[in-house]
Amino acid sequence: MEFVVGAASVRRVGVLRFPVSVFEGEDGRVLARLGRGGWFRVFFGRGRRVELPDGTTWRVTATGAGSCIVPMVTCSQGKLAVAAPHGKRTYGINGRDYAYNIFPASKAGLRRWSLREHETELGTFGSHSMKANHPIPLATALLCFTLIRYGVPGDADLGVPQFRWG
Repeated sequence: MEFVVGAASVRRVGVLRFPVSVFEGEDGRVLARLGRGGWFRVFFGRGRRVELPDGTTWRVTATGAGSCIVPMVTCSQGKLAVAAPHGKRTYGINGRDYAYNIFPASKAGLRRWSLREHETELGTFGSHSMKANHPIPLATALLCFTLIRYGVPGDADLGVPQFRWG
């Protein structure tokens, strides 16, 4: 399993063709190449394509869990990480051998998020950058960026146009 340690950020490199963005560490090493995102693509479409440096392909997609549509990261062997809401803009992220919580660390505009395992702060996230104090699985980091940007449908205002009948 791939881990992120230290600072990393998502940088835009293209518009239409793959990759549209790269997720790179502070040393400039590419951790993952990312395809086009978007709330509709992630929650109702095929998902966001992720390609690791070794050629492995993942997807950031969604599944139904209870009354929610929740994001997850999948590979050819199955699910790597799945998120679920615990309250408004507070999420649990579960993997095969870990369980984390991500929540807003500041009230002003939700600009900084904290990823925790029990009482240990593993890292902080912004909308396009992160700082990991402890090793964070790559799938979890990608899922955190998705949750920060789009949330979970029904959990917060996603900017989706409202349909009015009649």
